[in-house]
Amino acid sequence: MNLFKTSLLLITTGVLAGCQVETVHREKPSLVVDMIQVSEPISSQFRVFNGVVEPADVTPLAFRVDGELSAVFVKEGDKVKQGQTLAAVDDNRYQQQLNNAQARFDLAQRQLDRGKDLLTRKMISDAEYDELTATFKLAQANRLTALTQLKYTRLKAPFDGVVSAVGKKNHESVALGESVLSLYRESRLQVKINVSDSVLAMMTPSARARNYHPEVAFAGSEQRYSMRYLEHTSELHPQTQSYEFWLERAQVTPTILPGTSASVFVDMAAAGMNVQQGYLVPMTAIDSGTAKSEFYVWKSVDNTAQRHRIIVDQIVGSGAIVSSGVKQGDVIINSNIRKLRPGINLKGVQL
Repeated sequence: MNLFKTSLLLITTGVLAGCQVETVHREKPSLVVDMIQVSEPISSQFRVFNGVVEPADVTPLAFRVDGELSAVFVKEGDKVKQGQTLAAVDDNRYQQQLNNAQARFDLAQRQLDRGKDLLTRKMISDAEYDELTATFKLAQANRLTALTQLKYTRLKAPFDGVVSAVGKKNHESVALGESVLSLYRESRLQVKINVSDSVLAMMTPSARARNYHPEVAFAGSEQRYSMRYLEHTSELHPQTQSYEFWLERAQVTPTILPGTSASVFVDMAAAGMNVQQGYLVPMTAIDSGTAKSEFYVWKSVDNTAQRHRIIVDQIVGSGAIVSSGVKQGDVIINSNIRKLRPGINLKGVQL
């Protein structure tokens, strides 16, 4: 009976083994994409940079004494005149210090006047008179210091301008030198633009001489205004990986407010810069990065996808002019960008 069960088990196992189907792993199909080949570089004499109006000469203002903020007389956007009182701290302590210093000064002055009379009558020595003189001078200096500190309890505008920010409220404690509000000059108009290192490399001494004045148009108006070069940074901005340039001129009418977008039109030749050369890449082929102003393209190398960082110098109607990251003959992927991964196999149709 046991032999029969054992034989039956072996037969069943053999039948089940014969029924198993061998698993076949098929290769994952290649991703079908459109591709374009980078053609020869193009040249452009004229550039348009996107910019923004920034407040001119932003100046943080702080008290030269500490204390409790008793009043803020302005709010953001208020126009102020030079010498106008903007804020005040509680002056009770400083007024008391002045009263004490004034009392010591009055006493020292009376003692010095009596000392002069006594000295002429030979009733005190020269040394005693010198001591009275020194006491008077010290009291005079302390009185002047107390007067100055009392004056510093009022924060006044150093120039005509507009309040850009107010960082403190009434009854808050403020430390010596702690910023309370900021002021900027409305009489000046400044525009900031970001440029790549390739544009900076094209600058010549004649361009830095500020002889060339680019034209700037502001949002909501087609009128262009001439502006002059002010300054630029010497290091790349950590987020945008670009250099910051500032242009300036006198304010126009109607007033252009900070934060207004601007378009800066530059004639590269007239600015003393080389005519721009770059490669035209369709916008559909450009992949954005995690950081602002960070861009990439996907290239087909040996039928696999590879991601390369690029520098976009200008956006034109037919695409983007790329100054770095691509070269003539590169095969760039122009579809299914979001599906691409480094090393993925490609099956492309070149357009």
